[in-house]
Amino acid sequence: MRKTFLLLFLFIVPGFLMAQQVIQSFDTALDTSYWGHEISVAADSTKGFVNYSLEETEVQFGSGAQLNEYSAHNIEPWGGYSKIEYVAPGAEVMDWSAYDSVSFWYNNITPQDLTGRIHLRFELYDVSDVPDTTSDASATEFYYSFHYILDNAPGWNEIKMPLVDGRAIPELDEWGGEAFNRTGWSGVVGNDKLDKDKIKGFAFEFSISGDGNGDVGMGAIILDHLTLKGSKNALAGSNPGFEMGLDGWDFAEGGGYRELRTEGAAQGDNFMEIGVNDNAWAVSWHDSIPATAGATYIMSALIKDVSADDFTDGYALLKLEAKDAANNLITDFGGDQIQNPGREWGTFSTQQTMPAGTHYITVVVGATKWTGDGLPAAYGFDEITLLNLGVADTVASDPPANVNAAPDAANHFNLVIWEDVPGESGEIYTVYASENPITDLNAEGVELIASSVDEDIQSTVHYLRYPLKDKSVDYYYAVTCTDASANVSEPGVSTSATTNMAEGVPTFAEMPPAGFVADGDITEWENSGIVPFVITPETDYAFQSVTDANDLTGTIYLAFDDANLYFFADVVDDVHNYGDGNWWDQDAFQMFFGLYNQTSIHTGVLRGDEPDFIIYSNEAGLNRDNPNGVQLYTPAHDNYYFEQFGGADYVVEAKIPFDSLYADGDGIFTPMRGMRIPLELYFHDNDGSWEGNLGISPNASDLQWQTVEQWTYTWIGDTNAVVTAVEDEIGKVAGSFALKQNYPNPFNPTTTIEYHVATAGNVKLTVFNLLGQQVEVLLDARHTAGTHFIKFDATNFASGVYFYKIESGDFVQTKKMLIVK
Repeated sequence: MRKTFLLLFLFIVPGFLMAQQVIQSFDTALDTSYWGHEISVAADSTKGFVNYSLEETEVQFGSGAQLNEYSAHNIEPWGGYSKIEYVAPGAEVMDWSAYDSVSFWYNNITPQDLTGRIHLRFELYDVSDVPDTTSDASATEFYYSFHYILDNAPGWNEIKMPLVDGRAIPELDEWGGEAFNRTGWSGVVGNDKLDKDKIKGFAFEFSISGDGNGDVGMGAIILDHLTLKGSKNALAGSNPGFEMGLDGWDFAEGGGYRELRTEGAAQGDNFMEIGVNDNAWAVSWHDSIPATAGATYIMSALIKDVSADDFTDGYALLKLEAKDAANNLITDFGGDQIQNPGREWGTFSTQQTMPAGTHYITVVVGATKWTGDGLPAAYGFDEITLLNLGVADTVASDPPANVNAAPDAANHFNLVIWEDVPGESGEIYTVYASENPITDLNAEGVELIASSVDEDIQSTVHYLRYPLKDKSVDYYYAVTCTDASANVSEPGVSTSATTNMAEGVPTFAEMPPAGFVADGDITEWENSGIVPFVITPETDYAFQSVTDANDLTGTIYLAFDDANLYFFADVVDDVHNYGDGNWWDQDAFQMFFGLYNQTSIHTGVLRGDEPDFIIYSNEAGLNRDNPNGVQLYTPAHDNYYFEQFGGADYVVEAKIPFDSLYADGDGIFTPMRGMRIPLELYFHDNDGSWEGNLGISPNASDLQWQTVEQWTYTWIGDTNAVVTAVEDEIGKVAGSFALKQNYPNPFNPTTTIEYHVATAGNVKLTVFNLLGQQVEVLLDARHTAGTHFIKFDATNFASGVYFYKIESGDFVQTKKMLIVK
């Protein structure tokens, strides 16, 4: 890394570089060509809406403002919303990175009629990680801000917020309107960073709280003067838009002229015109701008061709000059940078890195034409900008040193430790684990266990889990350092494995109980042999005042088949309570899970090939909270059963087809034994009022709804190795059953076993030692006819002779293999 950092800005559109820039003045009437309108999924359009119109009397700035008469329909399990949004057309993207804050004015002329129920949200849509043409807000990085102002008395007030994501800034309340917040409720994770140069749109949303009982809240608010503030232009105080005439800008004609024009400016009232005769030049400049050696500066301007004749080539120029402490020229970086503007205002720029000895910069604009055709040329210049892009840091830090782990056998975790990289500031650390020495972070079996660990922490907990039984495991660790400029170091690695006992945890069964019926009868689950999760405050993770097992205990059975998720929850609850208000403040059972094999931990709750889901159940029904917040079943449905027992204790049982969970674009899930499934089981406890929550994840801080990072995980079945066919030659139907010799043989630590299945049916493949003891079940599942391959990982097995046996119907065959370490 380099030790000197300046704030890094991306390319800036000059039109946004005055001391403040009006995004929307509201001085003229806006219609559906500007605003889009959206209400929550189940809302009635006669009850959820925003009617907007031009207001010309109650105005804070200019000649107009916008009156917004809103109505929000409480029809979702969490309430509802009505909103208006602006999305830039086509591939257009708004660049706000030259400003540090955004502001708008409001007059709450008619306070809401449901006191405390509706609040205003100002939202940003960031397309930094998706195509610039993206127009669906749910496909962007979606940043909220929350403003509880709709009960206020009428009168003009300003809301001003820094253009930052407040989640990582403890001093700012991102839930109280002091910053933006990517909550994860909508949109994609993207790069999980608010990129001010990639703003695709913004919205004003009126959000109502509730439990979906259908009531409606209404009010009216006037909005005015949506504005960017806090320009970072180094010329901001030096008349960059010529609103003070030509003050501060020197001129040398060399065969041309300079004039101030007062009509047709790109921004404001004025622009500067520079013209030249043929075979002549003319320049205007501003100098003595303090600069930093080694830093990169970008000079930009809005330019248009105002020549009397049309030219194929351009003759406008931009130039930067680096000067020393005495303001003497060091370099002009090769001279004029020629630009070719059109008849409309356009953005043009030049960028240079200042050499050693630089103390000042001079910015130069002008025209130069040497063609011999005798025709003059002229150009307009407006909103000239100079931004410091900082000293580029492209050098990664050294790897973190002394990576190691300390086992805690009693609590089934390893405490991974390392030393922060000396000389870094503002860096974060990422931690990986593997049962094999780590030489490649992308290698199979390398698991991400922690990300964004702040400097000075120097440790993280790696919880050790294994399907159904305690098992001794060996882990190696690696840690990388990401510096403040996002350069990632090579990993520092542990030199030896840490041995500890992984805790056996319940899993998803591969099949539900035979003859499943959602009837609330636990007997079939108890007799199935499926191991349940038993959750208590004493053994798991409680928030607030869930006191002991008598207050709340959950016993949960989980299962998959090829097309459905099944669960049964037997809940001991000293007081069962379900009433008015937010569902999460009532008694409820909530599940967070992914329908995919987890090989990395999602930041956020994602859609796509690896979709994450949140559901919750209570006496009103079973609801899919994410995606889209819809009710799947009421208790009258055959797939859902809920019963509470006289105000204390309750049971919930359900069968949920995968198809009922998917959103558009979600990957189709096919359960397989050994898949690792992200999971959190979470109870909300209300004993007359909300008391607290209880879950199984040691990573949680009651923000599981925001990110999978707060969940834990389990598996399908009794192994942590996915039984995947390395190659399934389904089209090549085997004529007979066969078990082939493994390859390579001898091997360390992995080998591949080929087997042929003549007819579809259950196939079991097991491994035995020389004593005839079964040491591993590689496969026990239904297979199609064909040729299949499976990998066997013998990392945890000693050297020696082993046997592997296949069984399918009447076919049984055994072969020998040799592990050499």
